Amino acid sequence: MQKPGLFLTLLLMVFPLASAEARKKPEPVDSHERTTDWVPLTQSMTELLNTGWRIVGFNNYETEMFSENISSYSFILSSGNKYVLCFMDSPAMNNAKSKCRALN
Repeated sequence: MQKPGLFLTLLLMVFPLASAEARKKPEPVDSHERTTDWVPLTQSMTELLNTGWRIVGFNNYETEMFSENISSYSFILSSGNKYVLCFMDSPAMNNAKSKCRALN
């Protein structure tokens, strides 16, 4: 018959610890903006790909603002531990211009 007494003793010991843990304030969210290098590159996306950079991410979207349908494409390129973002707006079949920016 010592089991109920032991159980109550353990419960009384654990309950304050659990309630103290529940009362802890959560860590504050870091809302500070960080500076990021956003350096324009002189190479085109074609030149980067031809020198060994690889496409690791891609996105495209279309906007229909003011009756003009603009297709925009963004690419993440990587070479080792370096990353570049490249953008193309409304590329034609044989005439596309890219804007690339280095992140690091």
